Amino acid sequence: MISEYVLPSSQSTRMSIPNIVPSYTEQDDVTLVSASQVGDQDAFALLVQRHQRYVFNLVFRMLGQYEEANEVTQDTFLAAWQGLPGFRGDARFSTWLYRIAYNCTLKQLEQRKRDQALQLAIQADQCIDSDERVEAEIEAHDRQTVVREHLSNLPAKYRVVLVLRHLQEMTYEEMAEILTVPIGTIKTHLFRARNLLKERLEALEQEWKARE
Repeated sequence: MISEYVLPSSQSTRMSIPNIVPSYTEQDDVTLVSASQVGDQDAFALLVQRHQRYVFNLVFRMLGQYEEANEVTQDTFLAAWQGLPGFRGDARFSTWLYRIAYNCTLKQLEQRKRDQALQLAIQADQCIDSDERVEAEIEAHDRQTVVREHLSNLPAKYRVVLVLRHLQEMTYEEMAEILTVPIGTIKTHLFRARNLLKERLEALEQEWKARE
């Protein structure tokens, strides 16, 4: 997880969150956001400390890779710091922050697609058939890892609703606010995501049984 955070300034000030002696410990997000908007870096560092675990968990569940998730979490808080002057408090700070995290993650997923396409083009002559890939995957990973990988392979719009609903335990209203879509769309995506993940895991289970 993030142990330190770098804020942009003319002197490239480095903030080490665990070493801060805060004056805002008992204050709520509204107070910390207001202080941060006028340049109080200690207040913003406390916001980072308060929310980084939840942001990281969301990003990690969508990306499935620790280093990538760590970088995207850093990018999220950097974007939040830069965007604070425009934050008007129409939504809760946590909702606004999750929305930034989601958008940063989508950008990373698009970059990953481009990188993978290039890699596949380079390695086109080294492909192995589907059965060999499945067998190698099962030998290399335990079942829990494979389940996580199948979650990470779902389309982003399905993956994020599963993460927010079942891992972050958010309400439909909170999810709709973060993703800026109607509650009906959230429920539809959640239904399709569950079915799609179930189908993929059932197919994998059959392949496991066939090899036992």
